Amino acid sequence: MAKGISERTPQIIAAEINSIKDQTGRMLLYSSVEIGRRLTEAKSMVNHGEWGKWLESSVSYSQSTANKLMRLFEEYGAKLTTGQDSSNSESIPNLSYTQAIILLGIPEEERESFVAEHDAANMSTRELKQAVQERDQAVNEKAELQNALTANQGTVTEIASERDELRKQASGFQAAIHTKELTIKTLQGKLDLARQSEASVEKIAVLEKDIKVARIKLSANKVSFLYNNIAKEFEDLLSELTKLAPADPEAHEKYKSEVSGLIGKIAERL
Repeated sequence: MAKGISERTPQIIAAEINSIKDQTGRMLLYSSVEIGRRLTEAKSMVNHGEWGKWLESSVSYSQSTANKLMRLFEEYGAKLTTGQDSSNSESIPNLSYTQAIILLGIPEEERESFVAEHDAANMSTRELKQAVQERDQAVNEKAELQNALTANQGTVTEIASERDELRKQASGFQAAIHTKELTIKTLQGKLDLARQSEASVEKIAVLEKDIKVARIKLSANKVSFLYNNIAKEFEDLLSELTKLAPADPEAHEKYKSEVSGLIGKIAERL
């Protein structure tokens, strides 16, 4: 063998084949974009309703094929120069036709950075598909997380609203109780004064009756306040138990049993 001529090996031949494949893919992308450019131009000229017929009779394309080619032009046409060497593309360098098709799944505003970040031009079809899938999965997970945060924010807002309403109700009950206590205190003062001034038996009896009625109303208000609190808390407890059941059946049964026991004890003491 003559000096200076390297011995050919399967590895060298494979490298040459892959190089030709890459060049063919880039040429195919450029050609597809240029066809898409002309299809877009033609579509603007063909009469409405005759596009499919024109495609079939003039260039033997289906509408789906034409749409794909026009999409390639729309997405990549501005990135490629008018020369036939697609390696001169501005920001999507050295992509093959197959890579360009896969990358249509990436929004245009993200595509250029995605290509640069992943060195997409040097990825195999399988690797590029995997990278796009991982990107889509990350986007979906982010969206789900955002939705969960939004939903939780709604729950937090609802809970805060309920809390404020309960505070408002509690404030109203406490004000009513305070008013009744002041009434009793005032009546008690009048009763003490009446006794000291030797008021009539009838007047003292009236004051004593008023104090008794005021104390009954005070007790009723306190019972109402406590009952409403217990009823609200019990409803919340049942709601949380229902939510807990599918998430942690064992804990649900445990607390359900404890709640039932507590209710039984309360019933016994009534």
